[in-house]
Amino acid sequence: MSKVRKFMTKWQEVFIWVVAIAFVAGIALWALAVNYSPGARKALKRSIQESLAYITLDGTPVKNEKYWIFPEEVEEYYGNLVAMYGNPQLDTAVEVPYVKTLILVDKINKKLLGYYAEVEKVTVDKKKVEEELKKEIDEVKKDQNKLQQVKTQYGSLSKYEKVKRQEIIERLTLETAKDRVAAITEELLKKEYEKKKKDIVEKYTKAEVKYVTFSNKEDFDDFIKLAMEKGFTDAASELKLTPTDYTLKKGTFPEEIEKEIFEATSSLVSIPYQDTYYAFNVLKVEKADTYEVFKQNSAYSEWYEEFRNQRFADNFKTWKQKNKVDFEISHPVYKAWYLALITEEDKLVDVYKKFYERFFDEKDEVKPNISYEEKAAFLVLADRILASTSKTLEHVKEDVRNFEKKIVLSIYDQIKGSSREILRRMKEYYPSKKDIAFQYYSKLYDDIKPYLSVGGAYYVMNQLFEVYQGFGELSEATDVSINIRADCLYKLYEMNKLLDDPKTAKSYLEKLKTLKPDYKINFESAEKELEDMIKNKESAESTPTTSTTNDATVTVENSENTETKSNGQK
Repeated sequence: MSKVRKFMTKWQEVFIWVVAIAFVAGIALWALAVNYSPGARKALKRSIQESLAYITLDGTPVKNEKYWIFPEEVEEYYGNLVAMYGNPQLDTAVEVPYVKTLILVDKINKKLLGYYAEVEKVTVDKKKVEEELKKEIDEVKKDQNKLQQVKTQYGSLSKYEKVKRQEIIERLTLETAKDRVAAITEELLKKEYEKKKKDIVEKYTKAEVKYVTFSNKEDFDDFIKLAMEKGFTDAASELKLTPTDYTLKKGTFPEEIEKEIFEATSSLVSIPYQDTYYAFNVLKVEKADTYEVFKQNSAYSEWYEEFRNQRFADNFKTWKQKNKVDFEISHPVYKAWYLALITEEDKLVDVYKKFYERFFDEKDEVKPNISYEEKAAFLVLADRILASTSKTLEHVKEDVRNFEKKIVLSIYDQIKGSSREILRRMKEYYPSKKDIAFQYYSKLYDDIKPYLSVGGAYYVMNQLFEVYQGFGELSEATDVSINIRADCLYKLYEMNKLLDDPKTAKSYLEKLKTLKPDYKINFESAEKELEDMIKNKESAESTPTTSTTNDATVTVENSENTETKSNGQK
């Protein structure tokens, strides 16, 4: 999985929603907490031709079907995964195959580890299995709603218990196998620490602080004096200063200054630095000077997991090579996406040649009857080649751009406006096609619109700016149809209304009425709604606002700029 993740940065940007990052992180977990309904599938003999991928031994597929991965496994996992995140609308051309490829790779990794466990006869502690199972069942029994849900879903608690026992055995088997492969010992950890001590100390030594700054020494000295009497927090409050929270790491200040903080015997540290006077309140210091000290550092577990995962990856690779164990992805879509994502940079040209032969005919035209999901993998490869600084790829970049343009057009012809990413690329490659630009901005607007109506514009600010500017330019363009210009003005009117800016919304509504008076909207009702919004906002702005302090209530009337104090303040 680590190689795949290495090349994900570019394609994580395809996703608008923050939840997409959770997809990437969640899929990488060894035991994602997804509860599947017990399958009602019959134990039919399956053909390897039905599989998406399978484990191989010395180049030959293993005969045991449990080491084959079938489409329903990925689809079921995918369905449960998106359900966990509220069923976000993912882009069918790029996001869906991207996520499903990650799922398939994760399943392949687990199948490989499961095969290792079988070959090396890895067993789990039965007592631990029963302990975890009991804990799981007790949790269900305590919650009547959950208990009823289990009975409805599984038929009975005993059937659920049987399913959960098998799940726990499989999970613990994989965990045990991973531990055995990694073969981590305390001695090994100490040796690794000593080997990389300098980097570890540099990276993991930190201090949690609050600080205030001063531009002149007199104010600084006054604060330090007050802080020594009353404490940092009370001194800052009394002088109406707002301390800044900060995690100080090595390399922020010169070494001699940092030493005063990291070796501080008092929580109050004062430091003059580059014409600025710093007063620090040192809340917590974490060091990594020795292995034993580092073990108490909150970042130790992070370092341990990184080392363990790297050890596992290296040792498992060695085991697979020694035992001639590998895997094969047979499905063309997943195979293409896997190659596009995982191939090392120095071999990208080889994959590019394979993709060219697969997707283009002798006339350099895109072949028919290839799914758009598979062709979309070419976009991943193209992005990687075009973004590369390697001189070995320079000679193919122009061809890659030309072929990418053809692939984009081919996918668009297949699925039209259903993919926002394809529309975005079409807009860039065919700037004269204003209808394409309008489709793209409309698609993007539909994606961010739910955020605007609940006050979440902050989370989609970049997309909002792009949409606003795009609709604005199209609405003023002279080479665009009246209908598209009118639709742009309507969306700008609607957008500003959702953003609670009725005055700007009104200006766009007036432009719309002038441009296309027969537009499909009741202008009279819309104008009245905006007038009411404007009046309500003006009324709210002139209404006295009340804020409560620790010992008094202050009422400020904006219109007269008067201030009335309570008896406690007189």
